[in-house]
Amino acid sequence: MLRPVGVLTRYLERTMAQARYDLLGPGRFAAELPELGLKVEAEHLEAARQALREALEAWLLEALRAGLTPPGLDGEADPVRARFLALAGEMWRLLREAPLPGLEARPPLPEPAKAPEVPRPKRVPSLEAWLKGLGLQVAKRPQEEEEKEKVLTRLALFLGDRYPSLERLYERLKQSLSTKRQFELSLSEASQEEIANSTQFCTLLKQYALLTSYHYKSEERRLRAKASTEGWVQNFLTGGWLERYVAERVRKLLRSKNLPHEVAVGYQVTLPGGEAAELDVLVRVGERVYWFEAKTGEFQAHIAKYAGLRKVLGLSPKESFLVLLGVDRTRAKELSALYGLTVVGQAGFLEAFQEALEGNAP
Repeated sequence: MLRPVGVLTRYLERTMAQARYDLLGPGRFAAELPELGLKVEAEHLEAARQALREALEAWLLEALRAGLTPPGLDGEADPVRARFLALAGEMWRLLREAPLPGLEARPPLPEPAKAPEVPRPKRVPSLEAWLKGLGLQVAKRPQEEEEKEKVLTRLALFLGDRYPSLERLYERLKQSLSTKRQFELSLSEASQEEIANSTQFCTLLKQYALLTSYHYKSEERRLRAKASTEGWVQNFLTGGWLERYVAERVRKLLRSKNLPHEVAVGYQVTLPGGEAAELDVLVRVGERVYWFEAKTGEFQAHIAKYAGLRKVLGLSPKESFLVLLGVDRTRAKELSALYGLTVVGQAGFLEAFQEALEGNAP
């Protein structure tokens, strides 16, 4: 007799067959399902496989609980179940039409309860399909992850995670971009944390040629550096790094929660009126879409435009974030109330996003 295998079991087996496994180092293995945004690490290969299976099961349960049908999981007809229900229905019909002796005085048997029809969850569109559904023309799609992007993301994480101690260095660096000249920064009164982070960050920038020159005199506690004039370097240092920082921190949060998601940086679209716009970061979690704009400098000339764009995208204020570098909580709260956006600093955007996720949970 063949043992029946359920739809969910077959889906899990098919999906796990597509898993990727990597040796990260001695006693460290990684298992990943990149299409679903799932990645785990463990000390042994089998432990990594088991951890990934558990993460996949949690992801699947969360998707089903949210009313979603993951790609590849389609309800398949069960012939045994269908035949059983047909026979049961025929038995009820015969009993109603020709009752057995002694049953005439009894009340008619009730109709067998029908299983409620469960509506098939609609398939979640991609971010690009969602944009097109709003009547927006996609002029440029985000580029695929490349080695260059990986390096820039690492630099963005270093700067974003340590920004309070790197703020003085970053401001001097950004000011020098307009003059295209060497800049100096005295660290004579800086803390050991600021000195260590500033010199390490400059070393990383020089290592990847984002700085064409860099010197630090420890006896004077003074550094001198000059930024590259390449266009992509200028774009990264003036603000592109914050977009990458927001996207990567959001991506890591969603992976830790095993939530199905899609994150894209830099969609360029044409609005219904013909105006061009760039969307810094778009995030899809299930059927919900969230939008982030990130500004490292003057934002006053753009915030009203963002408020109008939010309405075009059909998003609520809690789904629309404006991340400003160094803004305090009081000012952020006031700007949020004035413009119908969630205005946050780079230190608090992840907490605000998590609150929005919990508020939209089914």
